[in-house]
Amino acid sequence: MTAATDLTALLLDALGKRIDDPAAARLAQAMGVKPFKNATPNNSAHIGNRKLGLEVAATAHIVNRAFFPPRKDGRRWVSWVSHAFVYPNYRGALPPGFDWSLDDAALAARFRRRVEGGLEEVRYTLPPPREGLEAKATLDEDRDRPRHLLIRVAEESDYATIHPGSDPAHSVEDGFFAAWCALNDVLRDDRLDPNALAALRERRTTPLAFLSGALGGLLWQGDVRPRHASFCHAYAKRLMAPDAACALFDARDLFGDANYWRKPGEATTEDSWENFDRIAPRYSQRLAQWRRGEIRSTVDRPQPDEDADADRD
Repeated sequence: MTAATDLTALLLDALGKRIDDPAAARLAQAMGVKPFKNATPNNSAHIGNRKLGLEVAATAHIVNRAFFPPRKDGRRWVSWVSHAFVYPNYRGALPPGFDWSLDDAALAARFRRRVEGGLEEVRYTLPPPREGLEAKATLDEDRDRPRHLLIRVAEESDYATIHPGSDPAHSVEDGFFAAWCALNDVLRDDRLDPNALAALRERRTTPLAFLSGALGGLLWQGDVRPRHASFCHAYAKRLMAPDAACALFDARDLFGDANYWRKPGEATTEDSWENFDRIAPRYSQRLAQWRRGEIRSTVDRPQPDEDADADRD
């Protein structure tokens, strides 16, 4: 960012810190508001000052490996300063090349432009304000000017997560998808130890054991090749059009209700290669449909020239 004259340096220092860190307290004091309250994994806490054009939030759940899993300190959840919304009346330093007066054409000429989110908003990816953070601007299409900036701790899209203490049986279907990704060149080349991949190919381990072991219980955006990230996100998170072309409904079609929704004592889908062989062709079918444009993400529409860039990962 350009030279700060106000809260910018304090904001960038506080992001990613615990709310009981002095950096968080300094930011709240400079904004003229009360300190952050504790958050939970399902609820965030906010401080803001409309006159300053700044709203800052804290949460206990950030989809970033450095902050995973959510944890408690005594009886309270550890809460982090996670993100901030900056509005046009903010008088502080802005990311290089960005200005509130720029229209869609000017912004698109300087930054990557995508249509994202359930509301299909136009957003631009700005230079990271510092290491570990990311910034995006959202367009007010009626005014053809930026509506706000989002500056946050960098996050990944999460496709499958085994949370500590959870029932492993609830992640069997996720294990199938993770194993398919590994066996079909969806994962990054450097993500797996060769021995782990060999064990999977030779079926000396099960799909769920692979997800919980070799992948550490996480199949996230950073694990897959960039060209497959949008597909994995839409397919795993039920964000595909048509809606039926997603992991939840494909698994239900073949196995019935997901294990998570089965009642105690009810038979569950087993973590077996036989079941993997039943659903793997469906995963391949969905990826082929994606490549032909027959299905698409409802929250992420890249620009046409991004496909060529992604193929170079």
